[in-house]
Amino acid sequence: MLDRPDRVPRRGRARRSRTAWTVERRFAVLRWSIVGVWTALLVGRIVVVSTAPQTDLTFFGIAELVAITVGVAGVVVAVVRARAIRRRRADEALALAIRRIDPTVWLVPAAPTPELRQDVQRARPEAVLGERVTWAFGATEASLWELEERRATRLLVIRWSRMVHIGIEDVLGERNASAVAVHYVRPDDTAAVATFFVRSAAGSRRLLGRGPRLERLVADLARERIVA
Repeated sequence: MLDRPDRVPRRGRARRSRTAWTVERRFAVLRWSIVGVWTALLVGRIVVVSTAPQTDLTFFGIAELVAITVGVAGVVVAVVRARAIRRRRADEALALAIRRIDPTVWLVPAAPTPELRQDVQRARPEAVLGERVTWAFGATEASLWELEERRATRLLVIRWSRMVHIGIEDVLGERNASAVAVHYVRPDDTAAVATFFVRSAAGSRRLLGRGPRLERLVADLARERIVA
């Protein structure tokens, strides 16, 4: 969850890429294996019906039903897995783009709250937040980023010197997730609050609720604000 630069070695990133490729190959093998089984059963039924029409085909019926069930389940799992891989790769591409600008930032995968959507729309009317964003916490500021097609877009910037308080808030309508609330002062000296959900990991859609991980994140952010 806390993607600090000193905790993400290059070797780890290479290992994840090889793992993702291995998963894709594994599902490709599974898909073609299912097609092969279906083809074999179909050819076997045709041969048996042609050579021995009186043969009981109950075995083929059961085998075909099992093959269809396994095939459908495999396709569903493959689709879900492929979507998860695409989400993770999009998060990793955004992280790489941010690190090219500032390699020292500390990245937190997040999801916007309705309140954050309104704040971003007020600051940038042309921007419409998606379901996944990333916060980059650096030495002097916190910035909100989103991957727009293939371009990293910075949507909101909050300087540490303008932050007043960082805490956890419960959001109405969200039973299993709590939001991090960043209270800060805008450049025009008006008070504002930026709230966001924290995702459990890059590429994940699961949101963190109150607990040790979220509390540790807030404590680290508060310490960063004080030090800065």
